[in-house]
Amino acid sequence: MDHQMYGFVPLRNGIADDLRRKIPLTVDGAVTLQLNQEHPIDPAGLMGVFDRPRFEAWTGVTFMPMQSLEWLYLWLACVLDTSLCSMSVAQAAIDAGVVQPMFRASTMAVPGERELAYLTWRLAGHTENGGKIMEVGVIGHSEAETDLADRVAEEVRVWSQEHRNRTVQFEIPRTGDSDPKAHRFFLDRPHHGLTVIWR
Repeated sequence: MDHQMYGFVPLRNGIADDLRRKIPLTVDGAVTLQLNQEHPIDPAGLMGVFDRPRFEAWTGVTFMPMQSLEWLYLWLACVLDTSLCSMSVAQAAIDAGVVQPMFRASTMAVPGERELAYLTWRLAGHTENGGKIMEVGVIGHSEAETDLADRVAEEVRVWSQEHRNRTVQFEIPRTGDSDPKAHRFFLDRPHHGLTVIWR
């Protein structure tokens, strides 16, 4: 069965509640990160992360106008150790050159211990009708060279080359086993886990 996904919407209230915390990444609060329950990250290690060395990794993966990013987001959430979270950005931070988010006020990011990588993109061409074709990139800030940015960029390429045209299936499993080689990922939750299978 094919599924359409329109965005990541946190479930609130009751047994499905997804616990969240918002942490500032800049002193003025112009950039904040929303950590969910699967992010056991020390917020203190991410404060001032944009003052650390900056790295760019471009993927060659492009999106046409109106093509959805959500399945890419889901893939990254499944395969990356610290998953994926939302990063909110004030216009002042963009104007000051602190960040280059995908969208005017937000992008998706991957937190680490004292490092951060987030998705961006750049113009790669135009369609016959003049629509923009955008290439996905990753910007990382880390004291550990380019490891995190490169890892995220590589998973973007893997998704595009191997999984972009696959059907995604969701199951409530009896056991909580993941098998990445079989494209099967178990997402743990307090009451009922969820398995995501890329077929």
